[in-house]
Amino acid sequence: MSGHDKLAGVPGKPVSISVYTSTTKPLEPPPGSAQQIFTKSLIHEQYLRAFVKLLTCWASNHDSSAQFHGKIGVLASPNTNETYELGKSVNCVLKHTDYPKVRKHIVVRLFPPREECRKYALVVRSGSGWMSARDFFNKEHCLMLRAEARISTATKPYGKTISRREELAREAEPRNTVSIGPVFHQFLKLPQEIQDIIWVTAAGLTGMFRPCRHRTSDVPVPHIHENFYPRPNSPITISTMLRVCKSVNAHMAPWIYRTTRFQFELTGFTNFLWISGPVNRTNLRRVTFKFSSLALLHCLRWLSPDPVFMLFDPPAFTSPHGLQYFWRCQIQDLARELNLHTLTLDLQGVEPDHVHMVVRILRRAFGSVKYVRFVEDGKDICEGHWQLQGLRERKSWRTMCREWFEAHRANGGYMSDERRWKSLEELDKDMDAKRDFFDSFDDWQGVQTP
Repeated sequence: MSGHDKLAGVPGKPVSISVYTSTTKPLEPPPGSAQQIFTKSLIHEQYLRAFVKLLTCWASNHDSSAQFHGKIGVLASPNTNETYELGKSVNCVLKHTDYPKVRKHIVVRLFPPREECRKYALVVRSGSGWMSARDFFNKEHCLMLRAEARISTATKPYGKTISRREELAREAEPRNTVSIGPVFHQFLKLPQEIQDIIWVTAAGLTGMFRPCRHRTSDVPVPHIHENFYPRPNSPITISTMLRVCKSVNAHMAPWIYRTTRFQFELTGFTNFLWISGPVNRTNLRRVTFKFSSLALLHCLRWLSPDPVFMLFDPPAFTSPHGLQYFWRCQIQDLARELNLHTLTLDLQGVEPDHVHMVVRILRRAFGSVKYVRFVEDGKDICEGHWQLQGLRERKSWRTMCREWFEAHRANGGYMSDERRWKSLEELDKDMDAKRDFFDSFDDWQGVQTP
């Protein structure tokens, strides 16, 4: 197969080379005549142009060095018998962008794409063997760095540190020169927004995470650690992503805490805040609670203001008994460190009469809450939903405590036995001891939804 057939038959960008063809064989000029020399020179120039086009295709899509920037030029040989074919040795000259006056003579071979990889392959002569273009250019970049080090110590021009052969290498014509460099930028040099998108896709982040799923009274689910929403098979885990390098951890860890919505049920919230640490806790912005039918009892036990807790003293079965008070102090101290943008409350299983008091307790427990959002089994509900009736009604702590006492005084486990056996008048008398708190409205006008 001729060199022309090899060039024209490779896959990729088509290269057209016009060659005179006819059904009638033309009369060949005498050997050595001016016409024959001109024809050979023309064909030789066409092959050179075709090879430069293929080299340009390689430069636009190749396994590049992440450091080297320069130009590679194809040397036009005065010998018209020299061919420029795929898989054949071709003389070229290499220049570094930072040192354009220094040129190095190299020999390359360009190979057509394979079926499984639609990329041209380039190898460069190195000693008695061949190196891939990526390895060779990485080696050249290291040589440049060492030369710069010698310049800084000996204050010599870069040309003096290169052999005279490299310094005086013949320069290629500009039209036969192809710029080479990294096809893709280094990852950490990409815009931060693009880096975030790549990390989110690689780690399979869905924007919502449930650190702990626990069994509740009316919504039995397995106790497992997993994402709330199914995610595709991710090539890396979140922990792996945060261990890539220090700069990635310094940016992505706060970013994940600020943008992810963490959902908790009856357990896991205190442990999550504790292991997150004080720095990450300050970046937490979105929290979702799904307490089901035990919502108000859970809030009274762990998150309610001290006067309300001491009034009812709802029992929690811990061993020893004093552990309940330690856990309560711990979760309240951790919750006060949070300044939430959105607090989401899942009302599935929550009694409508309890919604008002649950929201009051949660808003008071955190450092600040900008928006309160309501959902039912993960789906948004409108303000006119039947479970939100009466939510905007102004109620004092005294009114809400009376309603809780009258509704649950007959049930064990909702308040201490001592409180259960007392009358409503005795409850009001105990609240009168802290009249300023129980008659207050917390300067709260309804709920601000996003």
